[in-house]
Amino acid sequence: MTQSRHLLRQILVKIEEFQNQGHKSLAVFDLDSTLFDVSPRVERIILDFAAEPEFQNKFPKQIQILKNIRTHSRDWGFKHALERAGLDGSHSELQEALHDYWYPRFFSNDYLQYDLPYDGAVEYVNTVANLGAEVVYLTGRDVARMGSGSALVLKHAGFPLDDLQTRLVLKPHKSMDDAEFKTDWFACLPQKNYADIWFFENEPVNIHHLRQRQPHVKVVFFESTHAGKAPAPEDIPKIMHYLLDDEEGN
Repeated sequence: MTQSRHLLRQILVKIEEFQNQGHKSLAVFDLDSTLFDVSPRVERIILDFAAEPEFQNKFPKQIQILKNIRTHSRDWGFKHALERAGLDGSHSELQEALHDYWYPRFFSNDYLQYDLPYDGAVEYVNTVANLGAEVVYLTGRDVARMGSGSALVLKHAGFPLDDLQTRLVLKPHKSMDDAEFKTDWFACLPQKNYADIWFFENEPVNIHHLRQRQPHVKVVFFESTHAGKAPAPEDIPKIMHYLLDDEEGN
């Protein structure tokens, strides 16, 4: 049995055991790069940038390259995709224009439909909910720019979301720091209501901040991609997918 599969099954067993004893469990999932691969969203924005006549006129040679751009699931933002295409730091004017185009679109409702759930994610979260655990999607996305789109994409992908047992929690305002927001949210939980609290997260900055202030939360590191602002945690469980029947992955 692989590492990811073993851990995922262990969590399900604990949830079921507590449920049979009359105790609740809480499973909290980040969205970007934890439940969803966002690289297709990035790729779509780049391709739309390349289709704009303004940029075709301004960067004719580079645009021809961008029209064939492909992002990878382990990319963070668009930098690595551009580097693979040969558009590195020497194309600073293009990168600046692309960033200005990409940023408001990436952090909006408009492109969220391009995100893809990671392997097994939909099935696993549904299994967690069906066993009786409460499920919360706790994200650094904010209500104004990404609230309605996040709810729609979760439901369209097949994730449970009923606003009772399963609910979505976003930042009230985009200016709020992600790590502070998530840690404060956990701090406000009625801990006595839960026998176990699990948190699935890909961003080391958020993980380190939470563990310092809320050590009772059992954190699972989803090893996909991250901003590189802090080292990946080495002393907590990690997974690379949500497949319960995978025999070849880690």
